[in-house]
Amino acid sequence: MNFIFKRYGKIPRSVLLLIGTAFMIHLINAAFILILNIYLRKSGYTDSSIAQFNSFRFLGILLFAFPLGIFIKGKALKPFFMTTSILVPLSSLFLLFSIEGGNEFQITAAFIFWGISFMILNVCSLPFIMRSAPEQVVSEAISLNFSTWSLATIFSGSVINIMSRMEQVRLFGRAIQLDEFHIMLFIIAFSSLSFFLVIFMKEARPRSTSSHFLSNFQALRSDYDWTLIGRVLTPNMLIAIGAGLTIPFVNLFFNSVFEMDSEQFSLIGASTAGIVFLSTLVIPFIRRRFGFRVAILIPQWLAIFFLVLLALSQVASAFSWAIYIAIASYMLRQPLMNMAGPMTSELGMKYVGKRNQELISALSSSIWSASWFISAKIFQFLRQMELDYFQIFLITAVLYAVGVSFYHLLINDFLRREPEPSDPGDPLTDSFPSLDRG
Repeated sequence: MNFIFKRYGKIPRSVLLLIGTAFMIHLINAAFILILNIYLRKSGYTDSSIAQFNSFRFLGILLFAFPLGIFIKGKALKPFFMTTSILVPLSSLFLLFSIEGGNEFQITAAFIFWGISFMILNVCSLPFIMRSAPEQVVSEAISLNFSTWSLATIFSGSVINIMSRMEQVRLFGRAIQLDEFHIMLFIIAFSSLSFFLVIFMKEARPRSTSSHFLSNFQALRSDYDWTLIGRVLTPNMLIAIGAGLTIPFVNLFFNSVFEMDSEQFSLIGASTAGIVFLSTLVIPFIRRRFGFRVAILIPQWLAIFFLVLLALSQVASAFSWAIYIAIASYMLRQPLMNMAGPMTSELGMKYVGKRNQELISALSSSIWSASWFISAKIFQFLRQMELDYFQIFLITAVLYAVGVSFYHLLINDFLRREPEPSDPGDPLTDSFPSLDRG
């Protein structure tokens, strides 16, 4: 394990501060993913209404991610991280109090505002890492950045589980019921400390020169390689549409099919995130030893298999063992699909080249959000048609399969142009040749 820590120890301090900031901000995102939908259901909203609210989160990202990607070209990114560290807690508070007040217009506006706030972090993180991290630790930096979501889920899930068991506390002589609302308030307050990490962040000089937004926009046709960008975005979009049909609503699946409440699902989510975290840290070494094919394709195909098992657990829900199949399938599917994420991002960044990296980061965020917006609408429609969860999850599995097949073609094309060398600084690749070479 020493060589793993040695490599991660080479990540620059500025990147580590970004990763710490992302972790703090993702505490809110993780908490909301785990229990916000359950809180909405307890507040009297149906599955279709919850799906409609969630769709507006991604609509906001869809509208602003692409312009932001054009705007940040050649610009310092620290001000954007300061902005997101302020806006995410504020928009999260606005959302919670809107739900508490029962104002659907405010809830919709809050979801849009919340999505835009998170979008700033997502669009700017990868370009910052590509600017700041040395080439020999880019894989580790990207993987560690991805792992912040897992760490945040572990932390938030554990806090939710512990506070749910406490039921109530006394604060300033007043008894406070520790329901979903107050638990999320606590996590938002803690997450707001991310601002102080950004203050100490330093960044490398941008690789491209800064220019006006309109100049960057007018140069879209000539300055970017759209064929390469399109090849990267195609599998990304297919997998994103599939994920949007399933990931935001898994908590509703367990709540509806197995009557699992916030306390139990948060514990499962935190435990799963621990596996995701470890697998995300290990995947750069798998990539160096076996290449992109093994690091991306095998985990994704296995994830599809376990997603199908998760779906079929609803068919067998009358049997007592079905819930254990569902939990095990969820806990295996999550790390397998997520561990490939850093490598697909690295593959995409390297495939399109340096001059396209800021734009591909923004477009990926836009495509992901557009796909999840579409998926939320599809989920809303399918639930209104009274389709079961297992049928929706099987649709996701088909979309995943097509997307992974496109990744196979993308990897082959990348390796034809740029065969993967073994890494002489990695003990794994000193002993084993890359299977993707040639």
